Amino acid sequence: MTGLLMHLSAPWQSWGAPSDFKVRPTHRHPTRSALTGLIAAALGRPREHPNEDLAALSYTIRIDRPGHREMDYQTIGGGYPREHTPPTADGKRRKEGTETMETERWYLADAAFTVAVTGPGPVTDRAAHALAAPVYAPYLGRRSCPPDTPILLRAHLDDAVAELFQAPLHTAPPRGADTIDVTFLHDTPPTPDPPSTTTVRDVPGPGPGRTFTERDLWETHHPLPAGLCAGRGTSWINALTTYLHPTPALDAS
Repeated sequence: MTGLLMHLSAPWQSWGAPSDFKVRPTHRHPTRSALTGLIAAALGRPREHPNEDLAALSYTIRIDRPGHREMDYQTIGGGYPREHTPPTADGKRRKEGTETMETERWYLADAAFTVAVTGPGPVTDRAAHALAAPVYAPYLGRRSCPPDTPILLRAHLDDAVAELFQAPLHTAPPRGADTIDVTFLHDTPPTPDPPSTTTVRDVPGPGPGRTFTERDLWETHHPLPAGLCAGRGTSWINALTTYLHPTPALDAS
């Protein structure tokens, strides 16, 4: 088993939760289906691809910044003649006065996540190569949510989860504290036989169409050194560069 490290940061993200057309909610963290789709798109695979190899991957998410939810109110068909408005499911036009369709699309704003991806070596190597040079442009849940930093941080890791305790946090340091409490989300038990924290319906089902099954999710909290908090913008980029390309220690002899 080998792994890689991803970073997901953007002004807006959207990790789809069960919905009807009118209200499109978002989870507070990346979903398994979205992470699978992100890697599959980088590989250049069509939507109907089974992605059986990607089903072998495990994800551990470190929440650098939880962000907050924001709603985008949208309308479709308003102001158009009836023959130009969205059709119904049976192909007919809506009755006069009902042509305009309203939707609430929810997003996660100002959030940042660092994700350890582990699995069989050939699969993680293939995923890392694709994320470094994606066939299709990556986005974080919706095409309107492009990432604001490179997604792939490190590849060919023997212990990607351990790197979550060393990689710089994309957040401001706490005031007057030596540590910061950081939330981790695991899709496999982090310790032997712990009860799961919750269940999430986000595992892509087999075959065509959008079907999903439930999985268990384990949430843990760890006090990390405040020195890992690298802030935002240039300071975080500098800390990330130092982490990825450390300067060799000078020989004092």
